[in-house]
Amino acid sequence: MAQPTTKIKRIEITEQDEKRRSLQELQESVADHQEALQSLLTLIQDLESSGVLEILHALLNSKEKVASIALEQILKPSVLNTIKNAMTAMGVVSKIDPEQLGVLMEAFIAGLHQGQKSLESNQRVSMFNLVKAFRDPGVNRALTFMLGLLQGLGQKL
Repeated sequence: MAQPTTKIKRIEITEQDEKRRSLQELQESVADHQEALQSLLTLIQDLESSGVLEILHALLNSKEKVASIALEQILKPSVLNTIKNAMTAMGVVSKIDPEQLGVLMEAFIAGLHQGQKSLESNQRVSMFNLVKAFRDPGVNRALTFMLGLLQGLGQKL
């Protein structure tokens, strides 16, 4: 029959042993991530030499003042209106089909270029030119689009 265990010898880790183990783990981690740490040190040096680190340090030291000023600025009615308008615009843009918007923007840019060329030519527009323009397929397509746009606007107003 086995004898009962009466004495349990516990291994006690001293504070110095714990520090030694932690230091060894840290050294292994530094060795494993040498390139990343080197890049981080370069980044910190660049921030220091450009003065950004000093600015960040000053911001952190006066964070209550900075937060107070930022909150005061944000709560101004004009800023609140801007934020509301931006959110509304984002909501509207999210409803537009991306392909349709892309085509519309390309057409708009092409129209800007053509309009600039027309302005640079310094030609006057006569009634004959207007009637002739109505027969142009591109102008007709744009007018059809604009009329449809105006009808849609009118229905929602």
